[in-house]
Amino acid sequence: MKILTFLTNIDQNKGGPSRSVPLFVKGLVELGVDITLMVIESGDMNLHVLEGTSAKLHLIPEDYKRRDLESFILREKFDVIHGQCIWEPLFHNVRVIADKNHIPFLLTPRGTLEPWSLKQKKWKKKIARWLYQDKDLRSCACIYTTADMEAKHVRELGFENPISVIPNGIETSGYPCRLDPAVVKKQVLFLSRIHPKKGIEVLLAAWKRIIDAHSGWSLVIVGNGEESYIQSLKEIVKDMSLSDTVRISRPVFGEEKIALYQSSSLFVLPSYSENFGMVIAEALSCGVPVITTDNTPWELLNETKTGWCIPLTEDNLVKALEEALSLGAEKLYQMGQKGSREVYERFDYHSVAKQNVELYNWILDGGTPPSFIKE
Repeated sequence: MKILTFLTNIDQNKGGPSRSVPLFVKGLVELGVDITLMVIESGDMNLHVLEGTSAKLHLIPEDYKRRDLESFILREKFDVIHGQCIWEPLFHNVRVIADKNHIPFLLTPRGTLEPWSLKQKKWKKKIARWLYQDKDLRSCACIYTTADMEAKHVRELGFENPISVIPNGIETSGYPCRLDPAVVKKQVLFLSRIHPKKGIEVLLAAWKRIIDAHSGWSLVIVGNGEESYIQSLKEIVKDMSLSDTVRISRPVFGEEKIALYQSSSLFVLPSYSENFGMVIAEALSCGVPVITTDNTPWELLNETKTGWCIPLTEDNLVKALEEALSLGAEKLYQMGQKGSREVYERFDYHSVAKQNVELYNWILDGGTPPSFIKE
């Protein structure tokens, strides 16, 4: 089969999709799929994971023309086209081309249809849905989601087409589990995009309430975001007299990022909305227990006792942090080892790629829907 997958941007600083989509492509290439990744050209593209593979890359300029897209798509004779987000004009334009030429088309919302996300710029999104976005989604052969929670929210919006539930894959060898407890510090890590969606203010308020009872611990907040927002958080840290125990730092990548995961005793992502949460999988893969919220699809943490998945309130976060820090280094380390094994068994990109091939074959050939299809 010949697949085109595309998104607008895979810059290093653009969060989860810049990592998950190239890995999605790598997994399919390794199974012999002829797949092309199309993306708008930018300065710091996260393509290292595709080095040495047979994946094809098609770069388009920001001022691309629809006729050029159509010429490329028809020349390459793709069997399936898969968009990796919504809202942006690129996704609508390619959907129109796919419909016109009778090519099966999929969209992955990537959290953009979650209740919290739809409340942001609410009226602008309502207009966009009325003008084109709902039609784009209804025309899909399948809406591709990454968790049962996201599939449920998409269905509640009234879309009746098939919905797949396939998690993001993670290259577990790229996030190796720590094997030496001696590298671990009394350090709680937040590593993600620094954005109001991530619940950082709640985390700081909870940290203020617990830190006096936990001498020697520090909270490290790492990521990129709007400079004005980052500065507002630094002011909160100062006003709360937390400067001695809280550090807000620039984003890190590669070996520096892995070392930061592996040296942390605990990972915290108190988010208001996540369709998956790649950083949670990365932290677990490195052997770090996780605290997150039930606004993410990580109930697995409670089921497997590899962390805490809680309703997002300050009191709940205080309770989870108190419980985690009181466990002690050895118990936290063992919890993290178990979490790493769970990620390897459930989310390794090789097994996820096989599900993607099964999905595309079903779209092309029909027959009995795969078990991950919600019709």
